[in-house]
Amino acid sequence: MSGFSAQRRRPIATKGDVMARIKHIALSTDDPAKTAEFYKKVFGLEELHRRPKDTGADGVWLSDGYVYFAILKYRGDDTPDLGEGPSTVKGVHHIGFYVDDMDQARQSIEEEGSTECTGSSTANRKYRGPDGLMIDLRVRGWDEQIKAKMPLYKLAPAATE
Repeated sequence: MSGFSAQRRRPIATKGDVMARIKHIALSTDDPAKTAEFYKKVFGLEELHRRPKDTGADGVWLSDGYVYFAILKYRGDDTPDLGEGPSTVKGVHHIGFYVDDMDQARQSIEEEGSTECTGSSTANRKYRGPDGLMIDLRVRGWDEQIKAKMPLYKLAPAATE
């Protein structure tokens, strides 16, 4: 029950009734700059910075305005091999993106060389992206699944200080 209190099954990392939310995903790959270009072209993610600044060979950091998405060099300084588990392999299994227009999203991802995977459906298109990472495309569905079990949190622009 890692991360949960055994008594109440409440997340430990909460303040009052505010739940912790996913804010960062890190992907390890052989070519961070090339992989970042894929996510920028297909999904419109914006580049925050890269290291080194000229090549991005060690890492490229992107965002959709909410999630901080790091694309890092496999077995680089930021992705050390810890001897077991996920640190010994590349990547994350899959990432899901909500898209506004499925036809346009399919065209864009296929133009970048991605191929549709087995198990793909009209509502949930699955593609093989860079480094074999599976990418799910949906116009809707995840929010409805969340709302069926818990409150759905909507994103709002952060207040400026």
